[in-house]
Amino acid sequence: MKEEDILFLNQLALSLEQAEMNLEESYKKKDYTNFNKSKKIMLKIQKQISEMLK
Repeated sequence: MKEEDILFLNQLALSLEQAEMNLEESYKKKDYTNFNKSKKIMLKIQKQISEMLK
């Protein structure tokens, strides 16, 4: 795996962590619109990570 791929994966992991925090906060506030947005972002990031690791 190239260094730029590793850096990109690291950025994706950080973005996934941020989305997870947003998901939790939205859930606590019962803000279901932002909850669903965060969930979709997390699924998109997870798909990108999965595709890179194939």
